[in-house]
Amino acid sequence: MKRPTLPNLATANLDLLERLYKNGVIWIALFVIFFAVHSNGNFLFRTISSLCFVGIEMLLVVLINKVLIEHFLKRSKVVLFILLSILVIPFWAVVSTTIDICLLHFITKRPFAEIFDFGVSFVVFMVRLIWFIATFAIVLIFYYQRKENEEKIIGDQLKSEKLDMELRYLKSQINPHFLFNALNNIYSMVYTHDDNAADGVLKLSEMLRYVLVDCQAEMIPLSKEIKYIDNFIDFQMMRMGGHRDVSFTKDVEKEEFMIAPMLLQPIIENCFKYSRLETHPDGYVHVSVRQADNSICFEAENTVAENALPIAGNGGEKSGIGLKNVQQRLMLHYGEDYSFDIKQDKGIYKVKIEL
Repeated sequence: MKRPTLPNLATANLDLLERLYKNGVIWIALFVIFFAVHSNGNFLFRTISSLCFVGIEMLLVVLINKVLIEHFLKRSKVVLFILLSILVIPFWAVVSTTIDICLLHFITKRPFAEIFDFGVSFVVFMVRLIWFIATFAIVLIFYYQRKENEEKIIGDQLKSEKLDMELRYLKSQINPHFLFNALNNIYSMVYTHDDNAADGVLKLSEMLRYVLVDCQAEMIPLSKEIKYIDNFIDFQMMRMGGHRDVSFTKDVEKEEFMIAPMLLQPIIENCFKYSRLETHPDGYVHVSVRQADNSICFEAENTVAENALPIAGNGGEKSGIGLKNVQQRLMLHYGEDYSFDIKQDKGIYKVKIEL
């Protein structure tokens, strides 16, 4: 079991105290403690004195929260806050001590001259002053703890909103790019009277449904991403016609494994864009997806001209928008829980992603 850190323990203790305070447990405990340690033996006096002390304590908490903090500290009037605090707390101790003396006079019917003793009254005053200072400190700690928690919540919300905006922006970069290329391909097939044009339109409609509907979710099942890749490859093969060295192997343990949508599409698109399948007899595209337990490995390999595509992410000075997009989305979705490796050597381009 993980041991809680000191800051977490402090926060938990403060939360517990605040709950006890709101439920009245603190005030009941305070009354019992004050009643028990009261030096006077008169039961009625001890009871009324303890009740008055608890009442004064409650008023002090309200005064600190609703006046000193609300009207001065929150408005950055720190000097006035400090000065008023220095005046209020001793005054509250004087009031509390005076109330005790007056109660003792009215309950016991003893004259003030007999009751008042400077030495004893000063000790009572100092004890209550220390108590009220402690109360002031606890209220301030509660205030700053609440403030810190609120700022953390607001910060997390802003961070989440910023992350969502960045992801939406990155998705918006992919969709028009994909649509532009797809429509170009359809146009080429229609222009050349290719018999596959109708099937191409059907494949395109399925891919568009995935891009425009399914991809609105933050995460989607791996099976949908694989289905999209299958459609994309079929679409490309119809456009090119003939036999090409293209393969897509799948070894998936859990089809419902969740993945960020459209994460692999830019890589697949680059494979076909730079593989020279239409012009080079030795051109090829080999893609594989392996998923087991809670991990996934995606690999893509294709032929490429030596100077066609600089490496992205491994020291290259240039890279395509698609690969930059993939890398940024990996960082936003997965933090440090991923690897993204790109290698280019002797006309072979390899991309490997592990999540």
